[in-house]
Amino acid sequence: MQHGWSVLDAGCGGGSFLPLICQLTGSNGSVAALDLAPENIQRAESLIKEVPYGPKVITRVGSILSLPFNHASFDCVWSANVMQYLTPAEFQQATDEAKRVLKPGGILAVKDFDSTLLQILPMDRGVFTRFMAARLQTFRDKGVLGTDCGSSLPRRLRDAGMEIIWRKGWLVERWAPTGEHTRNYVRDLISYFTTVAPDYDLPESDQYYWKELAANPESLLDQPDFCYREFFVLTVCRNAAI
Repeated sequence: MQHGWSVLDAGCGGGSFLPLICQLTGSNGSVAALDLAPENIQRAESLIKEVPYGPKVITRVGSILSLPFNHASFDCVWSANVMQYLTPAEFQQATDEAKRVLKPGGILAVKDFDSTLLQILPMDRGVFTRFMAARLQTFRDKGVLGTDCGSSLPRRLRDAGMEIIWRKGWLVERWAPTGEHTRNYVRDLISYFTTVAPDYDLPESDQYYWKELAANPESLLDQPDFCYREFFVLTVCRNAAI
């Protein structure tokens, strides 16, 4: 992203990337933020107000499958942690919509997780491996790309008619002692995992492990060798037909 660009944050969630996008585009740029959930747009609007001397920003409630913007409106479309929720057909539709609203030569940048590399230590590795296998199978059963889709996005984008310019993966790790943000984030993730574990076909001993963890997630976070690792992939591309 460059100063003066027009950028769309497609599926902006609560707007966590918007302050940086506004900083990169500068006061001469323009930014649009779109999300399906009105409450996310409200949070994003609150964040935008805290950006001094930023670009003009508009917000929309809407779907990345039918972008409410004119043809050739943006220099860049940014989409983070969204594609995992789409079916392959919806992914193609979302990519086509991005092509439509991009200016000639415009950039599509897509970030998503590859949760096959997710680790929460010192959890029992067998318990966590079986849980993640069951979790990823639920995505297959639903027909969506799932949280392990990050490493497959370059291929999927190429198949959708995009030219891959750049791709890179990052392993992010957070060791004990954890800060407040990391602690809250991982606690929420563990709590969510404990709520869905009973729905998975797991050994009885595994279910007992998750039940115990649900009662005291701090037991992991307080470990001196606690470590949280996640891996994500960023793919930058443009329309191969241009």
